[in-house]
Amino acid sequence: MNNPPNPHDNNLTINININLVHLPHLTNTLPNLQPQTTPLDHNHFYHPSNEFYLSESDVIIRRTLFDLSGPSPSSHLAYHRAGPRNNIFYQPENVRAAIVTCGGLCPGLNTVIRELVVGLWEQYGVREIFGIKAGYRGFYSGEPVRLDVKMVHNWHKRGGTVLETSRGGFDLDKIVNAIEDRGYNQVLLNDYCFFNVIYICFIIQLDSAITT
Repeated sequence: MNNPPNPHDNNLTINININLVHLPHLTNTLPNLQPQTTPLDHNHFYHPSNEFYLSESDVIIRRTLFDLSGPSPSSHLAYHRAGPRNNIFYQPENVRAAIVTCGGLCPGLNTVIRELVVGLWEQYGVREIFGIKAGYRGFYSGEPVRLDVKMVHNWHKRGGTVLETSRGGFDLDKIVNAIEDRGYNQVLLNDYCFFNVIYICFIIQLDSAITT
C-alpha cells in the first residue's frame, strides 16, 4: 500500500486522473452549423490576446478540496470551462437575444445586464436584444423591452433589477410558445434560474422547435 503524501513536503507532486464530462453542444441539435471566426478578431476597439480564448483542453475540476492525508479518488470529474472561443456557430445578424432576471435579487444584476447588452452590441454586432420583464412569466405576460447601448448606459447606478423579477408561478408551455413565437435563439439569465432554462430548452428540443 502506498503511503499518503506528506502535506508538508514543499515538492509535493500529485497525479490526478480526469474523467471529462462531455456536455451537449449546439451542433448536437443543429448538425449543419458551421464554425466561423469570432467577430472579436475583427473588432476595431477590442483586441484580445491569444490567451483570451479557451480551448478544448481548458477544464475545471468538479472537486476543489482535497485531503492529502487520505487516499485519492481513482478519478475526478471535470468539465470544459465556459468562456470565449475563437469560433462561433451563429451569425450575429440573425441573433435575437432575450435577457431575463429571475428569483431573488443580488448585488450587481443591473451591471450584468448592462455588460451583456454592451458586449452583444459592441463586440459581437448583435442588434436584436430584448429585456424580459418580471422573470419567466414576462415571456408571455407582457411586451419585451428593446435594449441597446444607450438605454442601459446608466443602469449600473441603479439598485435591484431594472427588468424586474419574480419567483416561481410561471406557465412552462406559455414560456416555450413565447420563445418560439418571438424567435428568440439566445436566452441569457442569472444563475438562479439556470436549471429551469435547461428544462425549457429540453422541452423545445422535444417539440422540434429549435430553428436556425
